[in-house]
Amino acid sequence: MIKPVTIKDLARQLNISISTVSRALRNANDINPDTKETVLKLARELEYEPNFIAQSLVKKQTRIIGVVVPLINSNYFSEALSGMTDLAIEQNYHLMICQSNERVDLENKSIRKLVACNINGLLISVSKDTKSPEVIREAQNKNIPVVMFDRIIPEVSCTKVIVDEYEGAYKAVEHLIRKGCKKIAHIGGPRDLSVSKKRKQGYLDALRDYKIEDDPKLIIHCKSFEEDASNAIRKVLAESPDAIFCINDLTAIMAIQYARKKGFSIPGDIRIVGFNNDPVSGVVQPALTTVMQPGYEVGKLAMGVLIDEIEKKTAKHKLFTLRTRLVTRLSSR
Repeated sequence: MIKPVTIKDLARQLNISISTVSRALRNANDINPDTKETVLKLARELEYEPNFIAQSLVKKQTRIIGVVVPLINSNYFSEALSGMTDLAIEQNYHLMICQSNERVDLENKSIRKLVACNINGLLISVSKDTKSPEVIREAQNKNIPVVMFDRIIPEVSCTKVIVDEYEGAYKAVEHLIRKGCKKIAHIGGPRDLSVSKKRKQGYLDALRDYKIEDDPKLIIHCKSFEEDASNAIRKVLAESPDAIFCINDLTAIMAIQYARKKGFSIPGDIRIVGFNNDPVSGVVQPALTTVMQPGYEVGKLAMGVLIDEIEKKTAKHKLFTLRTRLVTRLSSR
């Protein structure tokens, strides 16, 4: 095993002090330019890499940001992580990413482990079952800035970056109404999840504004998106709706497949709309009308405001809300 090159190795080969090498590597002003260039040249030749852990101990600044998301394989969260990563690299920060897998216990363990790693800040989107902010507040009590994104806990005092779920849902249902639909079902997410509440409220308000009475039998909540969606779709179709607004694209695609299997024409008999604009929504048959969420922008903005808080550029907690866009395709035309 080849030992990594250290500052001591550079100093020994150049016959200069370790402190001189250190100042050259960090581009200090109080060092001879020729000496600096000689040190940097040798460092490149020997493929010297700085000891990140040692530097963080000296500076008491790890430049590590912890990120906790419910699911990494979700298109929306992967886009958000991409936005975070791009800005983190640009600002010379490093990410430690954890997946809660929609479990509160794993979420809490992840937060505590990240705090134990001396992270400088925490970005989190909570699991579908998270109700208590206790562990997040533990991090805040250790002076770790926290920014919540997408799925938030309103009671936590911190900066939050969200998407206007309500507006997106309202536009989706309004679109169906304008297409002549009058019996619109809604397959929602977990009742207590912030995004589920906002999407349901957008659905209800669109019906109300267009003088359509909501029917409780046409509204079904899924505790688990994947496991409960099939049962929800069967129950909803039994009520003979002329349209279905789904909590996400996965549920909407399952609804399309099940409805077609039962002999329904999409959009002839039933129009279907999803939420997220996952890549698969454009290739499923028929292509799915959906609400586009700016995942990349959410991630980048959340990272940016967190870095500002870490670097004390701002201490005021704010709520940032990004807008959605309805993408109309064949499933609702």
